[in-house]
Amino acid sequence: MLSTMQDGPLSIATLVRYGTSVHGDSEVVTWTGESGRRTSFAEVGREAARLAHGLRALGVTGDDRVGTFMWNNSEHFAAYLAVPAMAPCCTP
Repeated sequence: MLSTMQDGPLSIATLVRYGTSVHGDSEVVTWTGESGRRTSFAEVGREAARLAHGLRALGVTGDDRVGTFMWNNSEHFAAYLAVPAMAPCCTP
C-alpha cells in the first residue's frame, strides 16, 4: 500500500531546516517605508537558530510562552520561526 504520510515528524524545526537548505537563496523582503530591505531565507534561518539557542541559554524552554512586540519584518519572522521550533519534540 502506498502511504502519503511523511517519514518523520513534521515540525517547525524540520520545515526551517528544509527551507534554508532547499530555498535558502529565496528572499525575505522587509519594507522600510522608502525601500525594501532584502535578506535570504538562509540568513533568516540562521537568525532563528541563534535566537532559539540564545533563549535556551537564558533558561527558556519549549514549554514556556514567549511574546514579541515588533514590526512585521525579517527579525520578527525569525522569532516567529525560532520560538515554536524550540518545542521539546522539535529542537532545531
